Amino acid sequence: MSVLRLDANEGRPCLPPDAFSALIDSELLRRYPDSKPLEAALAARMGLTPERVIATAGADDAIDRAIRRFGRVDPEREVLSTTPAFEEYAAAATRSGAAYASVPRAPDGPFPLASLVAAVRERKPALVVVASPDNPGGGVISVSELSELAAACRKVGAPLLFDIAYSDFDEDRAVYDAAFTIPGVIVTGTFSKSLGLAGLRAGWAAGSEEDIAALCQAGPPYSLGTFAVAAAKTALESPEAQAARDAFVAEVRRERPLLVSALASIGARTWQGRANFAAAFVPDSPFFVRALEAEGIKIRFWVGKAGRDNLVRITCPGESTEFERLLAALRKIGRLA
Repeated sequence: MSVLRLDANEGRPCLPPDAFSALIDSELLRRYPDSKPLEAALAARMGLTPERVIATAGADDAIDRAIRRFGRVDPEREVLSTTPAFEEYAAAATRSGAAYASVPRAPDGPFPLASLVAAVRERKPALVVVASPDNPGGGVISVSELSELAAACRKVGAPLLFDIAYSDFDEDRAVYDAAFTIPGVIVTGTFSKSLGLAGLRAGWAAGSEEDIAALCQAGPPYSLGTFAVAAAKTALESPEAQAARDAFVAEVRRERPLLVSALASIGARTWQGRANFAAAFVPDSPFFVRALEAEGIKIRFWVGKAGRDNLVRITCPGESTEFERLLAALRKIGRLA
């Protein structure tokens, strides 16, 4: 039985195998990489100047650079985020020697704007990090919420890092378009989700020229290899790649509410997120995870962690045959429970 990996939120490659082989150029591979063509392509897509964009080794690299650069400006000031959240925020703070604090954000609840703004005013953090859709819940933030939070951050001199790794799966584009125009906001993204290039570690950050120059100085000059630059640029500019990406996103959006309904039908507490996964609280997560593993399906789960006990997260496969296999496994679990 083949293993269906639905635990890491990886997408499906938007480029066919022959497209990758066509990118191999021995002359380019022997030279140090130049990320400027990719940054220019990203900037054109966002309506920005190239000086406001940096290509990074995945969104993780962008997050790490931001925390390393801004999170240690004052040992008395912290990196502030929400919990639960993408675990890389806290991990990057630990690696950088920065203090880290968070406010609760229920996976199935609204964005905690009031408590986060209050924490910004009281704690005066060095950097604030939020995501939309967030991980692990898939919840989103509105334009007005992002604007209010950014204004609070500016008053205490803290950049706002806005992680939009899952944004392509959100049907409402307003907050992601607005983010590039709000002062003090640094936006980060990735090629790992909707474009399916996780193994190449390609990502980006966009912000003011001053903030992007600071991120450039916070990491090595050649963090993104030549092949990754070429593949990511092709994924952005190739009509075939964009068509594959659009089809994959459409399939994920089709699957997501069906997966939420399937989980609800077997007794899980569910909600409608906007990422490429469905999250839910199940009555007995160890049983649930083992039952899916018996069907050759791996999912993400947490045991004994505050706010995440009995929480499970299942990536939408984005492929109809694999999705039917997942639904069949859930129906079987329902009969066993």
